[in-house]
Amino acid sequence: MRSTTPRDEPSRSPNSSPETAERILDAAVGEFAAHGFAKATVRGIAAAAGVSPGLVIHHFGSKEGLRTACDDHVFDLITEKKVENAGYAVMAVQMMFDDPAMSTAVDYLLKSLLDPSEHGQRYFDHYVDLVESYIVEGFAGYEFRQSEDTRGQAAMLAVMALAPAMLSRRLEANLGTADVASTMTRLAPHLLDLYWNGVLASAPEQSPAPPGTAQAGTDAAHDGAPETPPGTAPPTGTAPPTDDTPPEAPPHTSTTSSRTQGDDAS
Repeated sequence: MRSTTPRDEPSRSPNSSPETAERILDAAVGEFAAHGFAKATVRGIAAAAGVSPGLVIHHFGSKEGLRTACDDHVFDLITEKKVENAGYAVMAVQMMFDDPAMSTAVDYLLKSLLDPSEHGQRYFDHYVDLVESYIVEGFAGYEFRQSEDTRGQAAMLAVMALAPAMLSRRLEANLGTADVASTMTRLAPHLLDLYWNGVLASAPEQSPAPPGTAQAGTDAAHDGAPETPPGTAPPTGTAPPTDDTPPEAPPHTSTTSSRTQGDDAS
């Protein structure tokens, strides 16, 4: 019996379907997260997905192409989950890690950010782009204060958000937490508090400038304090003393000591 499938619409193998590509992506994310990008193999990914190595190459071209597709897949997955759970505030972190697929995605994220290849840089740049869009456009009903340098602001917020996961081993040892999930769950309230309330509870009315800076000299002049400490040469551009012949210092004493004694006597 001849096939009735039109010539311009060839029959599609079940293994070439979008569902198969999705299954390969999920398997690749798991293999990359578990073994690292250098040690994970196309053969191992194919076995985890239940397909042939040739089918992996058919869908993604190469291991490098598969890696790029995984980067985009994980980024979209985490971003969608953040939007979905945004209304739950602190609980959103626990909800994210309760999902095994999300926990694997976070492991992949960590390895990608720590990878010295261009993939790690691309991933971080993409993350900063996303945060900057939140600052400018808002996120799930939240509005951000904007600085004049939104790119720098976005980079700083990205570092704050990613640091707990990237330093998970150090934090586990320091806090006694068991894994990334428990560490992030413990730190989430503090990170949210920083977003809402900042860090400082109070501050001096006017913070003094560091010693030796131009601003420090200006502040001292405004306060009526001497700009030049006793025993030091006047700064460049300062008018010389009105008396052309300063008093001679006593024998075996420094000029600084003479001035100090004179000040005490007066």
